Amino acid sequence: MSYLDSDKTLRNLKKKGFVESAKKNKDHIFLEFYHEGKLVSHTKISHNGDDIRDTLIKVMSTQCKLEKSQFMDLANCPLSKEAYLKILEDNKMLD
Repeated sequence: MSYLDSDKTLRNLKKKGFVESAKKNKDHIFLEFYHEGKLVSHTKISHNGDDIRDTLIKVMSTQCKLEKSQFMDLANCPLSKEAYLKILEDNKMLD
């Protein structure tokens, strides 16, 4: 079973270019990823600080247009912002 530390995931996604959305609620932090001024992907992380488990990792990976293993690499840092953009470009997600 996979899991991600939610605080580390939030920090690392921000390092990769995700920004906190203007959309707010008391339960989640909404993150958006823009490329050339266009919203490309989005996800959210709970405020509760609990580890992110398999089910939510899969949901977040889908929201970010990645396979689960790719999202794990994005959240843990082996996958750079440039590599993320290359995956999106290769999959025709930046058009």
